[in-house]
Amino acid sequence: MKFQDSVIAVSGTPGVGKTAVAKELSHKLNAIYLNLSNVVIEKKLYSEYDGERGTYVIDEEKIRDYVRSMIRQSRKLVIVDGHYGEIVDDDLLIKIFVLRLDPRILLKRLLSRSWPPAKIRENIESEILGICTVNALSEHPESKVCEIDVTGKSVDEVVAEILNILHGRGNCRIGIDWLKDYSAINELLNFLAAAE
Repeated sequence: MKFQDSVIAVSGTPGVGKTAVAKELSHKLNAIYLNLSNVVIEKKLYSEYDGERGTYVIDEEKIRDYVRSMIRQSRKLVIVDGHYGEIVDDDLLIKIFVLRLDPRILLKRLLSRSWPPAKIRENIESEILGICTVNALSEHPESKVCEIDVTGKSVDEVVAEILNILHGRGNCRIGIDWLKDYSAINELLNFLAAAE
């Protein structure tokens, strides 16, 4: 598989471990690491700041142009880290790995960050519904979108799983469904209702 002049995206809801995985993957593949959230702020690739949600509203066209320009200049593989990694143009993308984490564990992680309840709720709902996977599938063919359940796995284990898929020794698939676990969903719905 040709990795030069291409992108591997690592996506997922905030708190699932994207940054640690993307950094280690870039190290293993001798690739350039690119954190989309940092670049958006540093290069002002946003249209406005949403104070109510505590986030920048990205300018998708500017981000696409920046990533494409960076790849042309570097002539290397780029590992993109961001919860909107689907924004990478399809002709540059090798795969997008959507990291999925049991929402109950994600809830604990986000609570430990002292995020506002509304922001925690938004991200828990996103993980339960698989929004990052849906977004990836809306921009890329299913053959390029791989979900990885990171629950209970170390960074090294997740990176090894990604490398196996990239080298044809593992299967790229989607289909993680947190809604099947009714007791977990009830537990999360109680928290979400209390956070309103």
